[in-house]
Amino acid sequence: MKSFKEYLAESKKVYNFKVKVAGELPEGFQDGLKSRLERYDIVGLEEIAKTPIQKLPLDFPEMENAEVTVFEVITEYPLTPPEVEKYVTELGLGANRVRVRGSAEPSEIRQIEMQAEEEDEKEKGALLKDSEYSESSEIDHKDYFGEDHKESFLQDLMKAQQERIKELEHDKLDSNVYQESAPEQDNKPSAMGSK
Repeated sequence: MKSFKEYLAESKKVYNFKVKVAGELPEGFQDGLKSRLERYDIVGLEEIAKTPIQKLPLDFPEMENAEVTVFEVITEYPLTPPEVEKYVTELGLGANRVRVRGSAEPSEIRQIEMQAEEEDEKEKGALLKDSEYSESSEIDHKDYFGEDHKESFLQDLMKAQQERIKELEHDKLDSNVYQESAPEQDNKPSAMGSK
């Protein structure tokens, strides 16, 4: 059986943030941020990505032609994104150049999903990118072009047509149903008095 200290150690919660900074970073930015967050029992602070210069960066629509550096900050003590943003702006950056998001924010989750989808597409490779239509492609192009394909396609159409005709003939009602004579009407006056 586990002791209380072991349960407590296992239940330790961490708080993850993505700090995005547009443009050039000031000298000693990472060390300065780390020293400011020490009181929150910082577990990790590392640069995880740096985008190329983009005309309109994703999280910074008001900035043009800027690169974005992304840091991951992990603390053991509870902290909110606005607090982290305050510490980042104290390092000499304007508030319009900084975005801080928690790892559980919907916009951050959607960006991670989009990146995963892009990686999947890159792994699969697009058919249109293969200008040679090589044999290594996932689809065998011989199956869809040429005389052999045309013949097999026409045969499939004929089979489908014949099956439909058989189904329609089977569903028709017996023609004798409509041949029965209708009951004769007598020309007696009705009870209402009309002739």
